[in-house]
Amino acid sequence: NNIAADLLALSELEFGGSDAQPGPISLKEALGGAIRAIEPAAHLMNVQLRADPIPDLYLLGHGFRLEQALLNLLDNAVKFNKPDGEVHVQVNDRTHDQIEIRVSDSGLGIPPEDRSRVFERFYRVDKARSRQVGGTGLGLSIVKHAVEQMGGTVAVESELGKGSTFIVILPKSSPQQGQ
Repeated sequence: NNIAADLLALSELEFGGSDAQPGPISLKEALGGAIRAIEPAAHLMNVQLRADPIPDLYLLGHGFRLEQALLNLLDNAVKFNKPDGEVHVQVNDRTHDQIEIRVSDSGLGIPPEDRSRVFERFYRVDKARSRQVGGTGLGLSIVKHAVEQMGGTVAVESELGKGSTFIVILPKSSPQQGQ
């Protein structure tokens, strides 16, 4: 079921499958919802979730897709963390027209040779660990397509043994734009 749902989501994103017009999205609400949704998994894995205060910023897009992308980033940060690890979420108002979202973890990190491929469908850095923690191998591909559909970019910084930071840059909007 999970792989079918993820493939459907990815297909819709790749082919612009939403009939709904983009609208203003409260980043505070979308990110808050994603954090609340991942809290039980973080608790089970004994991973501490920390979020800096989230500014009341808006962007233009589809709220469900943004929350899905954020949830995938948070889910990976929890699943591929170490015991007693930490996930830290930051939002920066970069310029007058850009929002930066950073999801950092204290996990194993991603080897340099794998960083350029982590957004490919079905690509897994650690095949054995991926099977243990579950997942479809489509989460980061969904993140990439959802972010690009909203006019943004996603990148990863990582250091082996110290963790990874996924950086999402999205264009800022106003609460009235697109209505």
